[in-house]
Amino acid sequence: MPLSLLGFGTAVPERCLSQAEALALAPQLGGASPRQQRLLQRIYQRSGLTHRHCLPLAASTNPSTAERMRRYQPAALDLALRASRLALADAGLEAGAITHLITVSCTGFGAPGFDLALIASLPLPADVARTHVGFMGCHGALNGLRVARAFVEADPSACVLLCAVELCSLHLQEGWNPDHIVANALFADGAGAVVAAGSSRGTGWQLIASASTVLPGTEDLMAWIIEDHGFSMVL
Repeated sequence: MPLSLLGFGTAVPERCLSQAEALALAPQLGGASPRQQRLLQRIYQRSGLTHRHCLPLAASTNPSTAERMRRYQPAALDLALRASRLALADAGLEAGAITHLITVSCTGFGAPGFDLALIASLPLPADVARTHVGFMGCHGALNGLRVARAFVEADPSACVLLCAVELCSLHLQEGWNPDHIVANALFADGAGAVVAAGSSRGTGWQLIASASTVLPGTEDLMAWIIEDHGFSMVL
């Protein structure tokens, strides 16, 4: 059964930086030699980005993972709430119509997570079925859509709210690790939400099929590792 996508919503932090402004805040820039400064400038310029939205930097330099996670919870809820409300409005549905909630994130952890706070804040029905897809990186939301489709196939009356939130700026890394520098130059913060149901509920955008495959010998090419000072990316 195709999955009908009934409404969409997105949200970003108010703070918007150009790539030049992001470069000026790069932790590697302090004390960099002229050659290193030129290297950083080339990486940021070739990122393909013109601007991005992100949270304000932490007050302390190179904060601990615990401090980064304390900032994650309220910021994730704020973006998730804004995106979800827009998706519900776009679908023309009240929050009480939602039977299943799927949340997606790889940039923060907490239990209870922002999914429980989202239920209370929208508010969603107390008996809404909630599922969290965590630490799956850039393809997490695709897996969330696959879960949503499974729900509506099992129950054609199901109405699903899927919300993905990432706060990559919380994991800004110091040092001259090339993977960290590229990650600092690319990723930012935001949330996206979609309201979905079985094909009988809508005739607009539909998810017809999805697929996944693992290429042998590629498991070391990308990674997302919890370290003492935030999460570390391997590209």
